Amino acid sequence: MSGTQDLPSTPRYQQLATRLKAEMATGQLVPGQRLPSLRRQAALSGLGLNSVIRAYGELESAGFLVAVPRRGFQVAAAAAPPSSASRDHDAAPSRCTPLATPSLAIDDPAWQAMTHASDPALAPLGAAHPELDAPAVRRLYRLVRQKLKHHAESPSAYALPPGSPALREAIASHLSHHGHHCHGDTLLLCQGAQQGMSLILRQWRASRGRCRIGIEAPGYFGVLAAVEANGHEAIALPTHAGSGLDIEALARLLEEGEARQMDRRQTCAGKTRPEMPPTAGNRHGKAALDALIVSPDCHNPLGGQLSLTDRDRLLKLAQRHGVQIIENATFAELSFDTRLPWLMDLHQRQAPSPAQTTPLGQTMSPEQAPGVITVGSLSKTLDPRARCGWVWLPRSESVAPDAELGMQGLIRARWADGMGDMPWMHAALAELIASGDYGRHVHRMRRCYAKRLQLLRETLASALGDGVWLPGVSGGYLQWCGLPGLDGAALSRLHRELLEAGIATLPGYLFKAVSPGLRLNAAQLQDDETLARLTTTLRNALHGADA
Repeated sequence: MSGTQDLPSTPRYQQLATRLKAEMATGQLVPGQRLPSLRRQAALSGLGLNSVIRAYGELESAGFLVAVPRRGFQVAAAAAPPSSASRDHDAAPSRCTPLATPSLAIDDPAWQAMTHASDPALAPLGAAHPELDAPAVRRLYRLVRQKLKHHAESPSAYALPPGSPALREAIASHLSHHGHHCHGDTLLLCQGAQQGMSLILRQWRASRGRCRIGIEAPGYFGVLAAVEANGHEAIALPTHAGSGLDIEALARLLEEGEARQMDRRQTCAGKTRPEMPPTAGNRHGKAALDALIVSPDCHNPLGGQLSLTDRDRLLKLAQRHGVQIIENATFAELSFDTRLPWLMDLHQRQAPSPAQTTPLGQTMSPEQAPGVITVGSLSKTLDPRARCGWVWLPRSESVAPDAELGMQGLIRARWADGMGDMPWMHAALAELIASGDYGRHVHRMRRCYAKRLQLLRETLASALGDGVWLPGVSGGYLQWCGLPGLDGAALSRLHRELLEAGIATLPGYLFKAVSPGLRLNAAQLQDDETLARLTTTLRNALHGADA
């Protein structure tokens, strides 16, 4: 235990995890070697059983250990020391996940869980809704009432795509003021980031065929639903608390895909049929990924954030391998560190080149070269009832009428998807944002959510100790509550017990989380009684697991 004695402030379960990883790195523990049983390890280390369960569980989810039926835990074949570039911001162990790209499928329980999350009879700790009793929200509905009177004479009118010019200019001005240089004519308004993603994916399906879309795992299940509903294949990419998407794992995946393409080219070298340009449509079935959906800020559900270094690396990898990026900025405005640029910001700063060369020596024209499309929403920062989000296209694609995914194509898709939106809501939102009230609201709510998250974390940590894992949150109001002492059946029971206690949560398996846990919404923790019921139910579940 000498390697952990100088870390008295580090949680005891993490001291054990750190020591075991160090022994793997130095060869004291080798791939395939069995570890002591949970109870034996507790006796050897002088730790509680819950601490050992948590340490083993997190090492397993990180790819360092594998659980073998009737044999316990053993060192994974791919166990290796983590790189500093992918280390989590908080104290949780970093993950070095063996390369695996399983296809994902949406779980039916998601529908039931979301129904509970929207039940007004339950404390809404499941749905990702912001604080609704805020001055800016109250002013929004005063404006809505005014605009409704003005539009009462035209009940059949729509705010046709791409949406109200006043609202697009207000959003663009707001984003530009905060360092995200945007123009109103590059924005398409929609009913939320989810619909924006679906419109893009639908256009890809029509023009490129079935694509391989990388998504974060764990990650928001709505992204998976959008990918699969539009006929694409979802590829899981490991994602960590603290540091977000595992860029190392992404690089390995893309490099292996490149090697496979090279092998196929060499095999077909004697054929006379010419090679086609490396666009996503004609390389289908060959490339590791055609596109990637990523949340660089305020990851849902783990709360992580990509560092500036990882953002740069991600963009370079995407360009090198021809991968289109959809940047999910749904919670980005609520990031506690507003200095980090968005992927679109970095992409726009890059000097345009007349052509790009792929790793296989093929040339892509600027129209074929991959880029970044950003989707955002006012639903998570202001009010979900506003039903307003936006798609931000690179300027080249927004003004080029013949671009594969240009503004005109999205306008047609949005029009076919419901004609448009309510003009009175667009008018109210435009006035609220242009007045500066929305910007002040976001600034105020960042401070408010930080305090509520801190209260939630302190309360759960004090009551549950090593039985709960609460990774650091980079912004927003969602908190991952890891419960390593519970198995899948126990987590399902806990979810039901919380419902019986009048509390809606979302269980981790909906997000494809390897380790058991819940996603909690600190924005809706507005009374001590709800927090007390939550803590009591969690404590009882953990005590039941120990029995």
